[in-house]
Amino acid sequence: MQLKRIEPRLLVLAVALVITGGSSGCGFAKRVIAKDKMNQGVLKYNQGLNSEAREYFKSATDYVPSEAVGWLYYGATLVKDYKTQTGEQREKTANQALDIFKKALELAKGNCDLEENSMAYISSIYDELKNDAAWQEWMVKRAESGCAKKPLKATIYHSIAVKYWNCAYEQTTRYADKAVLQKDPFHYRNMDYEAARPDRERVDDCITKGMQYVEKSLAVDPEYPDVMYYKGLLYREKQKMTKNEADRKKLGDEAEAIAKKAGEITKKREAEAEAAKKAKAAEKGTPST
Repeated sequence: MQLKRIEPRLLVLAVALVITGGSSGCGFAKRVIAKDKMNQGVLKYNQGLNSEAREYFKSATDYVPSEAVGWLYYGATLVKDYKTQTGEQREKTANQALDIFKKALELAKGNCDLEENSMAYISSIYDELKNDAAWQEWMVKRAESGCAKKPLKATIYHSIAVKYWNCAYEQTTRYADKAVLQKDPFHYRNMDYEAARPDRERVDDCITKGMQYVEKSLAVDPEYPDVMYYKGLLYREKQKMTKNEADRKKLGDEAEAIAKKAGEITKKREAEAEAAKKAKAAEKGTPST
């Protein structure tokens, strides 16, 4: 299963640099020039001319270094750059982008759109650099930010839980017995010997931490079906690590019950969405499809 990603939601590239202050003076002139640079950068960015857009946004930050939005857009062009690069150059550009977004976050000063976009880019870059510790650190910062609304909080905690489930699943899959796998995909994984002990400890740790973030997500949204499914899957990982048959059956039953409840909630929400769609279509006098 794939990790659910929460991508940055870049502000629509339209000029957002606000000209404030008096109508004269060096500071005002710099802001006027910076706004023009942003305008030019937006045009080039929307035309797919990323390198030219990057230079305009960088120039805007040179003229008005205290404006977070200029840094945010400048960082967005660096993200496009490193996605086309490889090796050391890719890592160098990605780290440069991280510095830029951290600067934007520092300057955001309570602007929730800028703060959330900056943190979203930072966590996404760490994820792509496969720095799981930094990714999780910034995901938690996003969830605990004063700007994070409940749906985002629940989704972030869910994403962290999924990552821990994946950690456990990769290890238990390595120890699967192919002779019994088709008959019982959740059979006991024999990791009772010394060489397997580090892997067993890792599985146990990932299950424990995954469950912690499942509960964090459910505390925000008790009927979040996606995270409920993963709670069931983490019970399945527990089942794989449990030797006693009675305990294994109990874990399996719990996983099935959770999956059933999540399925019922999903169907209910789909029915409600379809009913709302039909009602909206009826108001407009057009058939729904």
